[in-house]
Amino acid sequence: MKVWNQAPLVRLLLPFLVGIIVAVYLPHHIDNILFYSAILFCISAAVVLVPKFNISYRKSFWFGCLINAALFIFAYQLTIYKTQKLSASHFSHSCSGNNTVYARMADSYIEKERSLKTILEMIAIKEGSGWRSCSGKALVYLKTDSLALALKYGDELLLNVQIKEVAEPQNPGEFNYKRFLSFHNIYHQAYVKSGDWTNLKKNCGNPILKFSIGLRNDLLEVLTKNQVSGEELSVGAALLLGYTDKLDADIISSYSSTGALHVLSVSGLHVAIVYIVFSWLLFFLDKNKKGRIIKAVLLILFLWFYAALTGLSPSVLRAATMFSFIIVAKAFNKHTNIYNTLAASAFFLLLINPYLIMEVGFQLSYLAVIGIVYIQPKIYEWFEFDNWILNQVWMITAVSIAAQIATFPLGLHYFHQFPNYFLLSNLIVIPISTLIIYVGIALFTFAQIPLLVKYLAIAFSWLIWLLNASVKWIESLPFSLLEGISISVLETWLLYGLVILFLFYLNNRKYKFLVYALSFCIFILISQVIEQRTQFIQKKIVVYNVAKTTAIDFIYSQQNVLLTDSVFAHNKSRLLFHVKHNWWDLGLKESRIISANFGRSELKVKNKFVQFFDKRLFVLDKPIQFSKNNSKKIELDYLIVSSNTKMSIEEITRMFRAKMLIFDASNSEYKVKRWKEECDKISQKCSSTRDSGAFDILLF
Repeated sequence: MKVWNQAPLVRLLLPFLVGIIVAVYLPHHIDNILFYSAILFCISAAVVLVPKFNISYRKSFWFGCLINAALFIFAYQLTIYKTQKLSASHFSHSCSGNNTVYARMADSYIEKERSLKTILEMIAIKEGSGWRSCSGKALVYLKTDSLALALKYGDELLLNVQIKEVAEPQNPGEFNYKRFLSFHNIYHQAYVKSGDWTNLKKNCGNPILKFSIGLRNDLLEVLTKNQVSGEELSVGAALLLGYTDKLDADIISSYSSTGALHVLSVSGLHVAIVYIVFSWLLFFLDKNKKGRIIKAVLLILFLWFYAALTGLSPSVLRAATMFSFIIVAKAFNKHTNIYNTLAASAFFLLLINPYLIMEVGFQLSYLAVIGIVYIQPKIYEWFEFDNWILNQVWMITAVSIAAQIATFPLGLHYFHQFPNYFLLSNLIVIPISTLIIYVGIALFTFAQIPLLVKYLAIAFSWLIWLLNASVKWIESLPFSLLEGISISVLETWLLYGLVILFLFYLNNRKYKFLVYALSFCIFILISQVIEQRTQFIQKKIVVYNVAKTTAIDFIYSQQNVLLTDSVFAHNKSRLLFHVKHNWWDLGLKESRIISANFGRSELKVKNKFVQFFDKRLFVLDKPIQFSKNNSKKIELDYLIVSSNTKMSIEEITRMFRAKMLIFDASNSEYKVKRWKEECDKISQKCSSTRDSGAFDILLF
């Protein structure tokens, strides 16, 4: 109760969060909801301010219910208001087929292999001979050419484009990119060819954001001009400026596998260092109250300028907001409760953008800070060291353990892995990355002094090389990563319940908390036993929907064999995105990828013919001819038609009698459409992974 009384904002934040989450998953317009919400707030204010009511509101259960209801309704309506697709002016209400749209670049582009990826904010859409104002954002890919490469944030464009709704995940377990984009109020996407758009030579972006992007580009140029290149440039740009476009998959994988990925996203550590540096530079303003207020204003401006410079990621927003509250309190010599400060920063950010609560970075950031604030002091008390170096090592270790305890259930749920050497990596990464930030700030500060900046750039490059080498060495250690973990949302909540109850037991030494914790542990074990039983008896075939690729999975018990081409088999990132999450969800322990003949008791593959238990399949990827004298058809359960084979359905059915034809994603859209029409004419059952996503065949 003492903690609750000292942090009232935490209690008020809870119904506010619930209101947002309900609105995200159950969005619905409610008539006059603002009116009802205003009545609730007025009644609440009257209870507090009018003495005649003579209500002891501090102890009133009904008053608490009233406040919670008002906050819930307000948060719900705020989220509905911020959901752009529910707006009557959203462009999707008047867009179909090809449309001419007037749009503005809402972000700088990201260069992909053959296109430039950007976000366009719709301004108007052409209707007949006139224009209709509209709102909303769309994810757009522009074909790479010299004109597209010259585009900047804020440029206004005229486009002839076919805008489509973002597709649902096409494979089981696949990352839900549609839901991810919806949390950023993006529901549609388009690909625009060269010549289908025009730069209107007008730039009307947010001047503050435009300035910060321009400055970030200038600072990137400072690095490149001083021979910072390769991995040193990509990691340095991410670590200092939050610019992650140059990071390749291998370096991201290395940092993720060692539990050091947080270093590559600008976070509280970076904001804290910026705060310390500028607070030290402005020490002369601490002499009087007026000076402290001026210092507070300057520090807040510096922090938010840095936050804008680094892309306003959830972790930076949280840190900048929290430090802003701390700076204001310090300027007026007020004591701040850290939990109140955290709750206040969350209120502030969610009022601006309620969908931040759905950001993985936002969730992990707040959980990590709560863990460090609550758990770290208790862990730190376990040992005492007189030696300063040992004390610092133990402090970093305690922080790492505390943050990991607070975030590991969510990490397992989202990332399906656990870095076993996170303690070792943080002991190395945190000190080196801190030095890199200090040297980087100095490098930018003295960029106009050639002799000094030269040596700073060398030191900067060497430090990042050392950081990368350390991370790769830790990744190479045996058993560095425990991967393939899959836990449900329910299991994630049960894990958090177990952790919280066990922490309560350690803090209060009350036996009942230990009993409750063990009960949660039993629920988790029961859930795992049920899951394991399902996995042991599973038997299925999955024809994946992977663009320009044939990929067929044969799954039995906790083993599987993936039949695919050698190019896809060696593409780690595509395998991870399209296939591996399904393997983890199904609890597969032994996976094998083949591209040729294969033989086992359960599965035999020979010359594209497949026998899997009692099911017969054939992969038709090129034209074949049978002897005219052979009138007997080959009996199949499933025929996989792939690689745009130059055969008509009539020719195929003359040779094969299949219960089902499956057209995979290696075929063109035009071919599949034509084949489906032919199948309809002769009443041949068929399915297309392009249209329906992965084809799941359950065997019993």
